[in-house]
Amino acid sequence: MQDYKNYTVPCLQPRQRTLLNVPYYIMMNRLAIPQSHSTPEKSARALSVLLTYPNTRDVALSNLGFQQVYALLNRIDGVECDRYALPDDWTPETGALAPKALRSEEVKKSPQDFDLIAFSISFEPDYLHAATILEYFGIPLEARLRDDSFPLIVAGGSAIFINPEPLAEICDAFFIGEAEGLAEKFFQLLDRSGELGREEFLRAAAKIPGIYVPRFYQPEYSEGMQTALRPEENISERVRRQVVEGPTDLCTHSVIHDGGSTFKNMALMEATRGCLWACRFCTAGFIYRPPREPDLEKTYASLTRQLEKSPTEINTIGLVGPSVTDHPGLLSLARKIVADGKALSFSSLRMETLTGELVDLAIQSGQKTLTIAVDAPSERMRNVINKAATDEFVIQKCRELTDRGILHLKIYSIIGLPEETDEDVQQFIRLVEAVHKTYVEGCSRRGNIGNLTIGLSPLVPKPGTPFQWHPMEQVKILKSRFKIIRKALGRLPHLKLSFGSPHEAYLQTYLSRGDRRMLAFFKTYLQNGRDAKAAMKQADPPPDSLVYRQYQKNDFLPWDVVDHGYFNHFLWQDYQRGLREAHTPVCDVRTCKICGVC
Repeated sequence: MQDYKNYTVPCLQPRQRTLLNVPYYIMMNRLAIPQSHSTPEKSARALSVLLTYPNTRDVALSNLGFQQVYALLNRIDGVECDRYALPDDWTPETGALAPKALRSEEVKKSPQDFDLIAFSISFEPDYLHAATILEYFGIPLEARLRDDSFPLIVAGGSAIFINPEPLAEICDAFFIGEAEGLAEKFFQLLDRSGELGREEFLRAAAKIPGIYVPRFYQPEYSEGMQTALRPEENISERVRRQVVEGPTDLCTHSVIHDGGSTFKNMALMEATRGCLWACRFCTAGFIYRPPREPDLEKTYASLTRQLEKSPTEINTIGLVGPSVTDHPGLLSLARKIVADGKALSFSSLRMETLTGELVDLAIQSGQKTLTIAVDAPSERMRNVINKAATDEFVIQKCRELTDRGILHLKIYSIIGLPEETDEDVQQFIRLVEAVHKTYVEGCSRRGNIGNLTIGLSPLVPKPGTPFQWHPMEQVKILKSRFKIIRKALGRLPHLKLSFGSPHEAYLQTYLSRGDRRMLAFFKTYLQNGRDAKAAMKQADPPPDSLVYRQYQKNDFLPWDVVDHGYFNHFLWQDYQRGLREAHTPVCDVRTCKICGVC
C-alpha cells in the first residue's frame, strides 16, 4: 500500500490478501491497554475481558493493534482476556448466527458472562458492525438501558480517538490514546472496585487521564447542529490523548499465527509510529504525533522468539508504519530478514526516502509488486496536501523501480481534494500516460511485463487533520472524474484501474463526522435489515448536512472533546496554508515546535 493511510472503505474488505492494500492506521488500530503491570491488590477472581474486533476473524487477525492488545491484556495481573470476531463468511446481510458463532474464541464463553466487552475499532464503518454484534449478543444498544447485570462496554482504537461521539450513547467508556500504559490505572481501579455500582466506578474512572466517560457530558443543539458539549462538575472539559513518550517502550508485533489472517503466512511488526511528513489528509500523521522510531532489533528479536513457537510456518515479515523508510535502521533490519530467508512486505514506502538497496532486497526476498503513493493528481494538489513531489520525480522513481526489476507497479492517488478542478484530473491522466510509457519501455528492455495498476480513492476529510473543516467532494462530481479517467486510460495495455466507491466514502465521512444523534441511525440500521443507505435517508440531521458541510474556524466540532495537545488553531492555520498551496515543515521533534504537541 505505500501511504494508504485512511481514505478508502473497500480496503477493509476481508477477501483482500496483501499488506500493500491495507491502511497503516487500520493495522495499527489500538485499544489502550498497558504492556504489563502488577496490581497492588489482586481481586479474588480475575477480571474477564472479551476483546472484540467488529469485523470478520481473518480481518481481525490482520490487525496488528488488535493482536498486540490481546497479548498485553493477558500479561496484566488479575485480567483474563479472550477474543471475539465475526465468522469469516459474515456479511451485513447475514441473519442470525448459530449459538457456537457467538462464543468467545478460546474458552467458548458467552459474551454476557464477561465483566467487560472491549471493542477495538480503527475504521468508522465498523461502528455499524459493533452495533450488530451487541444485538447478536443480546445486549441493549443504549448504555442507559444496561444495568449492572450486563458487562461494561468500552471501546478504543484509532477511530475512537479520532471521534468517539457517534458511539457516545452506546459505550460506557472510551480509551483515548495509544496502547502502552494508558489503561493501567483503569484496570487497577476496576480490579479494586469490589461492590461499587457502575455509576460510582465510572465517575472514578473519568478522573483517569485518557479515559472518557460520555455520560458525564451533555450535548447542546441549535438549529439542527450541535453547539456545545458540557461536562458535569469536576469532570474535565476535554480528554487528553495519551501517548507513549519513549520509543524504547515500543515493541509491537503480531502474536497469533494460525494461518487465519487475510495475510496468511505473514507476521507483522511495527517499524514506525506516527509520521513526520505532515500530509494534511492523513490521520496517522496527526493523531500519532510525535513520530517515534521503535527499536527494530528488539522488536524483530521478540517476534522471532514468538515465531519459533508458532504451529504455522511464517515466510513473510510485514513491516508496518505510515512511512517505514523513514526509520534509519530499516535497511539493516531488511538485510537481516532476507538473510533469515524471509520475504519482505511493506505497509508504506515513501518515494523520497526509498533507496535502491531496499528495493533490491525486496526483490531478492520474492517481492514482485511495489506501490508509489503520489497522493494527489497534480503538482498543485500535492502542494495543497503538503507533499512536495513533482511529476518528473514520480516518473523517475517509477523508471528506477522498473529498471531494478519490479514486475508489477502500483500508483495511488486521492481524488476530491480541496480546490481540485478537472484540470488537475487531466494532469493526472498525463502523468499516468508518462509513467505507463516508462514502465512498458523498461519492461520491454528486460523481456517481461506485468501490470501497472492505478488506484484512486475519494478524500474522506477526517477529524483530527487540517482538512477536518473541509466538505467531502460531491458524489456526482467524483463519479464524473472517475469516468473521465476511465475513458482516458482504460484502453492502455498492461494497465488496471481501481476506484474507491464514492458512496462508501460518503458513508465513512458521515460516520467520522457524526455526533451522539448517530444512535438513531444505528437503531434504524439494525431494524431495517442492516441497510446503511436506507437508514441514512431517515437520519436526522440529514447526512448531507455533515458530509458536505464547510465548517468555519469557530464552529463547534463534536470531536473536539479529544485534546490532541495542539496549540489553539494550529490545525486551522495549516488548513489555510493548504488552501494557499503553501508548505508546513516536517514534524521534526528536534527542531520544530510549530504544533505544540512536543
